Amino acid sequence: MHAHDGVEYRQAVYEKAVQFRSALEQGGLQLQSFAKFPRASCGDTCEMLGQFLIDSNLGIWTYRTGIDSSNSSHAYLERNGLLLDITADQFDDVSTPVMLTEDQTWHRQFSLTAGSHAASLEWWTGHNRSDCAAALADYALLKQRAEGSL
Repeated sequence: MHAHDGVEYRQAVYEKAVQFRSALEQGGLQLQSFAKFPRASCGDTCEMLGQFLIDSNLGIWTYRTGIDSSNSSHAYLERNGLLLDITADQFDDVSTPVMLTEDQTWHRQFSLTAGSHAASLEWWTGHNRSDCAAALADYALLKQRAEGSL
């Protein structure tokens, strides 16, 4: 396990996030939410990225979601004051595909709306969702791609 605030930890998280984003960009997934990635896919992306970080021994990340003044919703991950967002570039004012920062300025525009939880596959498996099988299949494929075994 990496120290939670060291440079090596941040680098490892960033590298895993880049790998996972690249896996998502390849497309061909079952969940409809990924059809126009990164648009309208932040929630499901956060749950899966959270699981990937757990599986990569990089800790449990908190799912955060909020709504801005134009009623757009957005979700991202947070751990110990560190924000991780691999779908922020769906918004016109962001061009960075992977955002890992302690600077909350951009994310503050989204008033937190829902209770937070640990980001993981539990969203599907623990809530008896009808798309659970598709989510688990997508995650398995994304993990293989991100780890370079596909």
